[in-house]
Amino acid sequence: MIRLVHDILDKQVKDMDGENAGRVDGIVLELRDDAPPIVRYVEISPITLFSRISEHLARWWVPRDARIRMDRGRPFRVPWQNLRRNGPTIMMNLDVEATPINALEDWLRIKIVNRIHRT
Repeated sequence: MIRLVHDILDKQVKDMDGENAGRVDGIVLELRDDAPPIVRYVEISPITLFSRISEHLARWWVPRDARIRMDRGRPFRVPWQNLRRNGPTIMMNLDVEATPINALEDWLRIKIVNRIHRT
């Protein structure tokens, strides 16, 4: 048995090579008539995290996310079947570098950290 909020939400995600891939910011369920819901995705995204704090903050972030994440502007979803638990960590069978998950960190490194080191 998995307790979604306790066991999945806010847990560290690692990619297939063991690289950090953020934390689970949201869980997407499919609601079905006369049947229990099915977990379809987890979201790893500042948009989802901000929406847990304030919908206004999430809406403010969307156009910024679209610029930073190469026109995404929507949460990145990992299909549930691509995930497995490994103790307190969630492992995904994707390469984090092939996803937009680290786009904000990459942007900050290029625009801010590298400029500071050049001066």
